[in-house]
Amino acid sequence: MNEVQAKCFIEALIFSAEEPLTKESMKKMLNDYGNFDLDSILEDLKKDYDDRGIILVELEKKYFFRTSSRLYDYLRVETKKTRNLSNAAMETLAIISYHQPVTRAEIEKIRGKPVFRGTLDSLLQLKWIKPSGRRETPGRPVTWVTDLEFLRHFGLKSIKDLPKVDELESIIL
Repeated sequence: MNEVQAKCFIEALIFSAEEPLTKESMKKMLNDYGNFDLDSILEDLKKDYDDRGIILVELEKKYFFRTSSRLYDYLRVETKKTRNLSNAAMETLAIISYHQPVTRAEIEKIRGKPVFRGTLDSLLQLKWIKPSGRRETPGRPVTWVTDLEFLRHFGLKSIKDLPKVDELESIIL
């Protein structure tokens, strides 16, 4: 496989993948066909798609194709489903995003109120949170973190892009 074929291979992998791909997973698949500079290939693909209807996006060190933001006005779907989150769900999501990984008991301690299963279920259904393992404490409680869809929905590249707590306090006051 030559450099051009390697670029086509990576492009096809990203297009056909069900989930965004990490560099590590792409490298494993590419290494079977030779030693190529994956970073260079990904930069070339970003440049190739920069002025097209879709773009190559890196989010949380994972790569996927997305519709270019220049086309949003033309592709906007007029029938929007709105789904209001309860105050409990918004509080829970905020706690998870700022304190992740966090257990249900820790969320309840921070909120000062119980977290009902339906609250976590609604956030799971939106794919804004996901389980991230279990704590090595008695009962081995599940820990929760934000999911990739949370970042996509709020237009964040990383969880580090969330506003800092002191910035939020200055806005609210």
